[in-house]
Amino acid sequence: MKLKPRSLFGRTATTIALTLLLFVVISIGAVSYFIYFPLAHRDADDFAAVIVSAAHSLQSLPEEMHEELKQRLLEDHGLIVAQQMTGPTDRSSDLQYNPFFREALAERAGQELSIVEAKEGPLIWVDVPAHGKLFRLGFDRTRLGVNPPLVLLLVLTAGALLTLMASVLEVRRVTKPLEGLSEAANKLARGHSPPPLPEDGPEEIAALARAFNTLSTDLHIMSENRTVMIAGISHDLRTPLTRLAIAVEMLDEGSNPQLVAGIRRDLDAMNTLIGQFLQFTRGVENECPVQVDLRQVIESLALDLTREGAEVRVHSNDPPCVYFADPVALERVLANLMTNALQHGDGKPIDVELFCSERAVSIDICDRGPGIPAEQVEAIFRPFHRLEPARSMKTGGSGLGLAIANQLAIKHGWTITVEPRSGGGTIMRLGLPATSRFGLSAMSCQDKDVSPEQAPTEPIDTAA
Repeated sequence: MKLKPRSLFGRTATTIALTLLLFVVISIGAVSYFIYFPLAHRDADDFAAVIVSAAHSLQSLPEEMHEELKQRLLEDHGLIVAQQMTGPTDRSSDLQYNPFFREALAERAGQELSIVEAKEGPLIWVDVPAHGKLFRLGFDRTRLGVNPPLVLLLVLTAGALLTLMASVLEVRRVTKPLEGLSEAANKLARGHSPPPLPEDGPEEIAALARAFNTLSTDLHIMSENRTVMIAGISHDLRTPLTRLAIAVEMLDEGSNPQLVAGIRRDLDAMNTLIGQFLQFTRGVENECPVQVDLRQVIESLALDLTREGAEVRVHSNDPPCVYFADPVALERVLANLMTNALQHGDGKPIDVELFCSERAVSIDICDRGPGIPAEQVEAIFRPFHRLEPARSMKTGGSGLGLAIANQLAIKHGWTITVEPRSGGGTIMRLGLPATSRFGLSAMSCQDKDVSPEQAPTEPIDTAA
């Protein structure tokens, strides 16, 4: 299992966090080794010296001076002298929070000393021998209350929180403009014109946004120029074509009927090609999605092709599949895919299968043609690209049908995939986002154009 984050935000934040945490650990280690341990060792040695010296002072001074000495030890060093050696102790203390103290006591006294904890209260007792006598001195355990593990945990926790906050703020500052750039690039790839990106922030981000805005503007201008150019050419061509068509109709009855029929076919083919050029350059305008029955749309297109002599078989055992889409764009995509299947299906029937569920909606157009090589799958969606078998006069075509279908699919968020068909042939699958089954895109479109009071209130039929 890979734990490496996939997003730029996650990777950058993780790198910064791990770097700063490593710095914190190294800093704590350096401070502990060069500052804490020497100071703790010195403090433990000084306190051990006070305890041993106090025991020797109690042994050497007369009894009448003990009370004064005990009072001074309590005030100056927080030491308590036990009244009797059988103090209320129940267990020995390992003083795990200050390992230097036991070593300092042994070094000062010349032997290991007994260290015990009081049964009640925070006192710790040390039995110190002095010239044959044993004195018990106690002190509050907070006197040695240094807790390195707790300090380390607190420092690491605080460092981790501060590191996380700093990395989130800093990385967000970089990734937020990139997210906007990614969203704008996706809109541009679907044929839309995204609004200009803000050209502020860090110099590199601002330069990238500036370059993208320039690119988007140039592409929009090029698209408009292409549309105007193709529209002008088509207009200039259709005028003489119309004159030729009128001239053909005015020929006398003695003209060669086969020649006249050939001229008419050529004129129709030229008009069809010009129409396809215009479709490719213009695409379709963004229409608000409406509710359509996919099965009804497919059957209507199949009926039109059947009237032209094609054999199209529609397969769908599901109830009516209600979907929200631009009907003009959807019919154009399906018509181009079905026409392409008929042209390259070796004259055999094509099958159209509709799969409709709450998770996925797809339409498969299946033919029994020679198939498409895997290395040519991406190329067939390029304008004017045709496979070698398609260059014959038998199939004809301008090489724009699939390009137009793919252009419209990308613009509306649909997908077209190509798969080999079992037994020979090709499957063209049009994938539609299942979320549009419930009118989400339609409602968002309505929100832009109408007020909530004007929005339709009819319930959406999701039972299908």
